[in-house]
Amino acid sequence: MASRDRVEREKAEHRKRREELILNTAEKLFLEKGFIATTIGDIAAGCELTNGAIYLYYKNKNELILKVMTGISLSFGDLLNEKAEETKSLSGFKQVEKLLGIYNRSYSEFRSYHLLDAQFNLMFCEAYPDTPLLAEYFQANQRVLEILSEAVGKGMGDGSIKSRLSARRTAGLLLNTVNSYVEKISIRKKLMEEEQGIRMEEELRSFIDLLISALTAE
Repeated sequence: MASRDRVEREKAEHRKRREELILNTAEKLFLEKGFIATTIGDIAAGCELTNGAIYLYYKNKNELILKVMTGISLSFGDLLNEKAEETKSLSGFKQVEKLLGIYNRSYSEFRSYHLLDAQFNLMFCEAYPDTPLLAEYFQANQRVLEILSEAVGKGMGDGSIKSRLSARRTAGLLLNTVNSYVEKISIRKKLMEEEQGIRMEEELRSFIDLLISALTAE
């Protein structure tokens, strides 16, 4: 019995390592080549596996991109949660300001991920891929919304934030607005800098400052 348990455990560990290898390779290639240009064959070659081996873990490329985007959302949620803990003694307004400020760092350090997010949104603008992995993706995104909603609710309670909408709706609008803007300046960075004569990092900081200031308007 002990021997059988060990074999099963080793099989599970081997499967986990291979699944992580496939996912990490797919993420690397999606970032380098783009989602559309990357094929299952590219991913298999990067893992030194056959195409068939990839399909044992993911039924298609859509599942891989969804898993990658879930990981990105989880990581961003971790950053938000860490900042929320660091700033919990501040007013709700100041806490929201700090939380949204994470986008400045995210854009500067991880612009390639925002470009990938733009591709993902374009590919699935009408419908998400049909896969059980979708629930995990939604859960990761909901966590981000809940963290910001809590800070907005705190601000509405202490009077530092003014909004005619619920805390959750206000937080959702903030996230949608910032995400859309970051996506745009990630795609058009070079052209916008040439057109406007300003670095997009500075543009994003100014945009977030403007957005946050609206939270105190009567």
